[in-house]
Amino acid sequence: MNMWETLELEPTQDESVIKKAYRVKLRQHHPEDDPEGFKRVREAYENILQWLKDGVNDNGETNRESAPENPETATEHPHISALKAMLQDASKRMELTSWKVWTETGQMLQIDEQQKISDDAVTLVLANRWLPPAIIDVLWHGLSWNLLLNGDQQQVELGEFLDEWRQFPLSVSLEELTQLSAPEQRAVLSFLRPLHIALSRGQVDALHYHLQQPLTFVIPNLLNVQISLLKAHVAIKTASSSVVEALLVSDLIERPAETLTLAQWEVIAEAAKLTGHSTAIEAVTGKFLSLKAWSEAADLQYFSALSHDRLLALVLACLRQRWNPLPPVFWRNERKLLEVPESAPEKLMYDWLCGQLVGHDNNAISHRLDFTGAEGSLVLVVKVLWAAHSGSWAWMNSLKQALKQELDALGNGSERVAILLAQQCLKEVMETQGGSETLQQKLAHYETDAFFSQEALTMEELSSLSKDDWLECIRRHPLLPDTWYRQLEQAEVLVMEELHESNMYPYYADSLCFYRSANPQYEITSVWQKTAFEGVFDWALMFFSHLGAGGALKQPVMDTLPPLPERQLSGPISLILPFAAKPYDYLPESIDAFNQFPEQFVYRLVVDSQVSLLIESESIDTLMERAKARDLSATIALSRLLAEEHFDEAIVFWNLVAANLDANPHFHVVVDWQQQTLIRLKQEKGLAKETYHYDKPEFIHAMITTNRAWFAPPEEFEEHSPEDEAKDFHYPMCILLTQLHLGLEGDGYNMASLKALADRRKKQTELQRETTDVAVEFLDEMYRQKLEKDIAEKGEKAATYSKTKLKFLSFVFFAAWVFVFPMTVMAGFDVSQETLGGMVIFLFITHSLLAWQVSRPIITKGNRKKYLFYSVFTLLAAIIFRSVFLAFVNVITHYMTANGLNDLYSRGGWDRKVVARREINMRKVLGFKD
Repeated sequence: MNMWETLELEPTQDESVIKKAYRVKLRQHHPEDDPEGFKRVREAYENILQWLKDGVNDNGETNRESAPENPETATEHPHISALKAMLQDASKRMELTSWKVWTETGQMLQIDEQQKISDDAVTLVLANRWLPPAIIDVLWHGLSWNLLLNGDQQQVELGEFLDEWRQFPLSVSLEELTQLSAPEQRAVLSFLRPLHIALSRGQVDALHYHLQQPLTFVIPNLLNVQISLLKAHVAIKTASSSVVEALLVSDLIERPAETLTLAQWEVIAEAAKLTGHSTAIEAVTGKFLSLKAWSEAADLQYFSALSHDRLLALVLACLRQRWNPLPPVFWRNERKLLEVPESAPEKLMYDWLCGQLVGHDNNAISHRLDFTGAEGSLVLVVKVLWAAHSGSWAWMNSLKQALKQELDALGNGSERVAILLAQQCLKEVMETQGGSETLQQKLAHYETDAFFSQEALTMEELSSLSKDDWLECIRRHPLLPDTWYRQLEQAEVLVMEELHESNMYPYYADSLCFYRSANPQYEITSVWQKTAFEGVFDWALMFFSHLGAGGALKQPVMDTLPPLPERQLSGPISLILPFAAKPYDYLPESIDAFNQFPEQFVYRLVVDSQVSLLIESESIDTLMERAKARDLSATIALSRLLAEEHFDEAIVFWNLVAANLDANPHFHVVVDWQQQTLIRLKQEKGLAKETYHYDKPEFIHAMITTNRAWFAPPEEFEEHSPEDEAKDFHYPMCILLTQLHLGLEGDGYNMASLKALADRRKKQTELQRETTDVAVEFLDEMYRQKLEKDIAEKGEKAATYSKTKLKFLSFVFFAAWVFVFPMTVMAGFDVSQETLGGMVIFLFITHSLLAWQVSRPIITKGNRKKYLFYSVFTLLAAIIFRSVFLAFVNVITHYMTANGLNDLYSRGGWDRKVVARREINMRKVLGFKD
């Protein structure tokens, strides 16, 4: 393709037509998009220009004579002269159109001329580094300076410099610059360019140096220039700068909010914070509020309040965090600036607010009653923040009215800003309330006594919220009527398994939902014995709030509530009162009273708090003494304290409480939680196994269960001889704990295996001896309770045998043997056959009566059979073989068997002596010498 075809042009000598065609083709083949096409177009254009330059004679031959150029007489290219002229013209050099025309004109020149012009232009530009980036950008594209990036190292560096220059931001527009004189333009741009470079790179030292240099011009009254100056002074933190003060007071803060961008107002806010200029801070806060920049307004006021009101600052920080959250790590460091308040109400608010800043829902505040005793506009804002997070719609509505009244009474200042922001916060949250109109009307009665008498949910109301929305509604309104709760369960909004896996704040609401689902028969109305009274809602809220730790002291809260009616003084609520009155005291008698209402799961968390109190306040020795008195709280406290270093003993103490859960249901929580701890520790200590053996000490590690069906009868233990390491403590202790879990409802237990706890006491550690003493007391209590129950039900008939009597009968039988046996085996006795037969029959009858009496209290069927068989066999053998030895063995068998009978309980009955004395002495039974 020749040069004319490339430009799609017929041969012509009209230069204007050629240039026009060339411009068209350049638009089609831009050097950045199509470098090859651009090269072809450029070469064709240069060839045509060369053809015109050489000229054509009358014969059509080209005249190639030309005089060589003398470098000494060469003049500056006209295109560069035009560039210099434009640079000197203040009215044109800031007009991009002039620069674009200049570059487009240059594109008509030959390649070698263009290269020379580009090089000269670079030199000229580098000599005028004040030029605006927009102009450099035009030159970059018009002169193809991007090709420098493909050259040698020097060219690449130059290209990168120009590329960065053209993209640099400039705080003053070209239109604004045209209003200035040429010297002012150059002075302003020479000042701003290094300023922007240092700002963009964060070069504080360079900024500081640059701003210290004397100005050669008056700063123009241009907004962006002023903002840039403020930004620079903020960066180097020159709070005393007269420039900052003048700009803040004289001009910028007087501008209407909408005339500046939010980013510009933020720079002014930073400058106001830097100088501490109160007037500017208040003015800029007003601008933020006008622009609905809630987070920025809160942030500015946070800074202002930080020096004089730390709690107010914390409130404003939470408001700021609501709309534009900062990372929690920022607030963890910032918290060091916020001193902890001394008063209890403010301390609760402080803790909750700090938790919100770091993304943690702590239990400092659980419900609106926790604000009891705290008053003022600041408290009102905290209430709004908590209500927006977890409060009921009814309470939010009342707070909305309170905010309006408070705002009318307040003047200017940070508290007023906090109220305004709290209003906005509440407005945004309340707009999210869903559900049908009738459901909203019913929920409007929450926080009042009338709420518990609301009718059941209709299908329309039930379906007006999604499952997630219902869960949020329940979180905000945990004290749902029983009918509502069961309806939501049937609709599978509330699912037990999901509640077990999820976590809900407030924590008492989470526990309340879980336990209500875990106890399907439970009715919330049982708390007030199904008889409502004035203030019943708040009393119920106070009652169930015990399901979560923390919050305000309960006694001051209850002092603000209506008094309990007399009928309620014997109900479930009344049993909470002692713990409210003495929150830091251990109250074992009050814990025992919980057994009156086993269905009230709230008591379980109260017990846990009491156990925690014991752990914090009592020594192990004191707890051990309490445990010996069968104090369950002290016993489970010992399990917690010993679990890490004395794992086996901790398991024993846990089992002592776990075995008593049926009679003490309010200990379920502490037992369950400690069970989880022990199982975790067993895994961590590498003690978990698939199989445990009765004869090894490790079997105690398997006994972390409350499943009674898991426990094998103690006689199954006794079929295995223990290893030496298990004899002293573990083997007999496992049997003891098994007896406690299985109870005394059967035939009773053989006490012989437990006597090792006394016989081998010297080989036990000190802690094992203490643990044994506690366990024996619990065993003693189990037998004592069974004895009292049987005496109450059967009276004297509770006694079914007497060891003393049976041993006496053994002596009587021995006497019968002494009288009868010589006549049957020795000569010299003149006894008739009839008399002798009668004596033998007497002996058999006496033996049978004795064997029957002795066998009745024998616990196991196998041992009974062995005894009867052996006694009959030795009797017959002694008579048949006339053996004195076998006769003696027979007598000894009766006596030893009678002597070895259980001293307490056997085959559903008691030893007569025990019933007569009405006491159990387990230590004596087991052979303890004390």
